[in-house]
Amino acid sequence: MHPQRAQSTTLATCPNILLVIRPILFAFLALCLARPIHAQETLPLAQELVTTKTGYTDKKRDLEELRVRAYVPVLLKAVGKGPAWNPQHPNWAATEKRINAEWRKLYADYLARMARDAGFAWIDEALAREYSQRFTVEELTALLAFYRSPAGAALIELEKLFLVFYPAELTRALSRVMIGNDALSAAEQVAFRAPENRLRREFAVLFESETILFEEALRIGGAFVGENAAFVQQGAVATAAAEIDALRQKLPPALLAEVQAFLKTDAGLKEREFLALALRIAAPAGEDTARAKQEEAAFYKGLAELSAQWRAAAAGEKAPE
Repeated sequence: MHPQRAQSTTLATCPNILLVIRPILFAFLALCLARPIHAQETLPLAQELVTTKTGYTDKKRDLEELRVRAYVPVLLKAVGKGPAWNPQHPNWAATEKRINAEWRKLYADYLARMARDAGFAWIDEALAREYSQRFTVEELTALLAFYRSPAGAALIELEKLFLVFYPAELTRALSRVMIGNDALSAAEQVAFRAPENRLRREFAVLFESETILFEEALRIGGAFVGENAAFVQQGAVATAAAEIDALRQKLPPALLAEVQAFLKTDAGLKEREFLALALRIAAPAGEDTARAKQEEAAFYKGLAELSAQWRAAAAGEKAPE
């Protein structure tokens, strides 16, 4: 081909290429400008979600109270020796009372040194940050749509009533499995064995707080409780049978079906798995990580010192200096 003709052909082709590429370039540029970085995009949605759902201050408080109360039987069981160390032991009641008071104070002092507000007013902001880091815009939008729906709104309102009684029953069930010092009443035994108990259990797990508290109970109890997890969950449901039945009557079948369908979605499943951990590990903004580790080490040192004193009290010996 003649060089001049080749040049003219190339020049003639370029405008056509530009006509094709230019809209793509403009579209790409517009997309880049319209989509800020992930955190900027998800944080407002996450904050809106936490505000819509509400109640996380109460859930965090219940979680911390379960943690404090549930460790009492763990610590109590650990300080005695042999089969004689049981609720009938002459030093059992006094040791339990001492552990309950001193362990609770140790934990409260730890939170105070960490400058963590014991009222947990910071939890909404902290949890929103956790949501924003782990969920996409699409997932947060799906969660918001559900919790703003009649089914989601009903679930939020019923969970407030659920939290009035369930945490105490779960703590009781954990203690019963750990050391066996609490027996089911005759009526509770009937509820435990009744076919309706399965339906009550299926209803209880609709609430995210059940997942949050139950997972924490398993973590506290360790392998032994893990092997007997069904008894912890079923026991709590049995002792709360009347309250759970009252809540079941408040949720119409149509809304119940919508809740169950949502919990099977990708967003619903992911949120449950996320909350089982996030509410426990969320921390106030700007918390000094290095200082937190130092305070944690001091906390465990104090626990070790108290444990030595509790072992002496259980054995009826003089406490170590």
